Order: sequence, then C-alpha cells, then structure tokens
Amino acid sequence: MTFAQALEALEARQETRIELGLARVRRHLARLGRPDRRVPAFHVAGTNGKGSTCAVLDAVLRASGRRVGLYTSPHLRDVRERIRVDGRPIPRPDFARLMTRALGADPTGRLTYFELLTSVAFQHFAERRCDVAVLETGLGGRLDATNVVEEPLAAVITSVDHDHQAFLGRSLGAIAAQKAGILKPGRPAVVAALPPAAMAAVRRAHPAPRVVRRPWAAAGADWRRGVQLLRAPSGRTFRLSLLGRRQRRNVALAAAAVKVSGLDVPVAAWRRGLASVRWPARFQPLRLGSRTLIVDGGHNPEAARALAETWADSPWSRRPARWILGLLRDKDASGILAPLSAHLREVVAVAPPSPRALDPLELAAAVRRAAPGARVTVERDAACAVAAWRRERGAAAVAVCAGSLYLAGAALAAAGRRP
Repeated sequence: MTFAQALEALEARQETRIELGLARVRRHLARLGRPDRRVPAFHVAGTNGKGSTCAVLDAVLRASGRRVGLYTSPHLRDVRERIRVDGRPIPRPDFARLMTRALGADPTGRLTYFELLTSVAFQHFAERRCDVAVLETGLGGRLDATNVVEEPLAAVITSVDHDHQAFLGRSLGAIAAQKAGILKPGRPAVVAALPPAAMAAVRRAHPAPRVVRRPWAAAGADWRRGVQLLRAPSGRTFRLSLLGRRQRRNVALAAAAVKVSGLDVPVAAWRRGLASVRWPARFQPLRLGSRTLIVDGGHNPEAARALAETWADSPWSRRPARWILGLLRDKDASGILAPLSAHLREVVAVAPPSPRALDPLELAAAVRRAAPGARVTVERDAACAVAAWRRERGAAAVAVCAGSLYLAGAALAAAGRRP
C-alpha cells in the first residue's frame, strides 16, 4: 500500500465517526502482539492544555537524551504530525506499511479513524524502540483508545471544563469522571487544581493524586519572539518558547509528572527542552512583513478565556486588531465568543476546512449578538481572509485567527508556515 492509498483507507473511516470503547482496540492490538506494552508512557488528558503539556514532556525528555514517541491530535495540516519520534513525523513509507498492518489486523473493519492512528502510533514507537512515549487522549479518557495503557509512568489531567458534552456528560463531575479513567490504581497521578465537583470525581478514581496548585511564576516575556521567562519553585529561571499564563501551569504539570515518574531529567535538560519546545497554533505570533498574525486554535469556552487573558496581557491588545474567527457547528459559539467580545472591534467570519464547520453567516450573526459594536464581514475561508488583510492598505497591523485547530492549520498555510 502506498502512502496515498493508506491515507485514502484511513479517511474512508471518517474522522467525524466516534465510537468510544476499548474492547475493539484491545483485540486489535493483541493480534499485533500488544505493541502498546513495549514502551513505558506518560498519559495526558484534559479539556485544554493536554497537547501543550505533552509537547513540554516530549521536549524535556528528548533533551535528557531519551528517544521519545509523541502521539497527539488533531493535526494541523498533515496527519503524520500526530505520530512523532525524536520530534520528527512518522515517515510516509512507515505510515503506509504500519497502516497496512493495522488494516490487516482489523478483519471486521470496525476500527475508527482515531483507533487506526493509535495502532500505528503504538507500532511505530515499538519498532523504533522508544525509551518512553507521551500520549494525548483524543476524547475524554476512560473509553479513549489510548487508555489501553495499563501502567503509565504517570497519568496527568490538565483541566476540566465543558466540551464534548454529548459524549462526556453535561456536568463537570461527569466530564471529570471520564477523564479520570486514565488514572490507574497504584500508578502516579498528577492533576491541576480543579473545581470541587471535578476534583471529587478524580479522587473517586484515585485516592491520592498529586495536585498542582500553583503555576510556575512569570519572570518576563519577549512577545514578538514568542518567548517567556519562568521561575520554577526552586528559584531557577527558564526560557519557554510558548506564550500565555496557562503555559506556566502546563509546565508545572509536566514537571510534577516527571518527578512522580521517578525518571531522572537534569536541570540542563529542562533548560534545553523548554527553550526548544514547539507547539504551533497556541497564541503563535507570525511576522508577515510589517504586520503580525497571531494564530490560536482555541475551540471551546475555556480555551477562549485563555486566549482573551493572553491577548489582554500582550502588547498587541493596545492596538486595533482584525479578528478572523471560524468555529465548528458542534461547539458552544456563545460560550466561546463571550470572553472575546470585549476585544472584538473588527471581525471576519470564515469557515474552517471541516465538514463540521459552522456557516460563516451564522457565526457572523452570533458575533453581532455577542459584540453589538463590532464591524462584522464574511469571507469564504482563512486563506481569503488572510490574503485580503495583507493586501488591504490601512488595515490593522495585527490580526488574530482563532476558533478552531482546523482553522489554525489553514491560517498557517496561508501565511506560508509549517506547523
């Protein structure tokens, strides 16, 4: 099977089809010799922050000299971004070969898009003899395909908020219970300081998680270079190549996870790893000539609150800005727009490149309700909106493209940048 054929076979499973459950995946991996048991892993869940926490873990563990497999989702432009070893996406020939093997071990054709990719990730990490893997859950935790991991080095819950309620439940307690499914008896668990109902659900799953109550402290920022300085509880200062207050919490969670795992990661590795970590589309500033495009994949109310918080902290918030927004129709549009509304003066509504995209006209109407004073227009997609902003004389020198990771990937492509 060629890479193109493997990709076609994967896409035939329809990424939008979700069937939670572990029985199919366990039977499938058993046919393949249980590659999931051959590499020790960190397992990370959460409404937001889990991808950034995984990226930090990956960077510092690689800086310590280990071969690290990283599995995340979704991708921004190329599906191979989801499966990395030593920071490099899985090569096309390996993807095609391992997808062929995965399909062959799925005789009923029931595995979902995400389950097939999870299989390829486990196979790839085992073949490359990774020292450790870092796994991000796709949806929830308890019934997520990644939860076949039985004895994680440490399991981490980064946050609990409302998202994917149709699958995870309506209350914070119900959502937290699903995410807490990755916490295993007798294995280390690390959680952020969560709302009481969520923390109660976590403690029912694990009696003594390590609770990270304080983020690392801010010690300065170079916004244009996308760098902030952090002070660890030890008093040491570190350079982090990610912006935003929430990243300080994610670093604290990663540090706690490494500590409880018992792995030795020297201070020098933390310095190199934090300085080199890359996680695109998380308040990512791009210089485009004399203008600045900020790309953020925030796609739910909690992520929108983080975006609004980081925007208010940034020097760009004191200047006129054009917001290019695009959402998926199954997201809470009013909940996402509410924390952003105070900053919206000029908005372009677009459609993310997804079959689940919210119609831009519907989004424009929602923006007008949330921010009645904003000037709202509609463009077909991110490429058109970014191109129009770049060629328009007198346009705001800053634009923010946000609301969906699918949209973020399209914005990076329009700006000529790789994820």
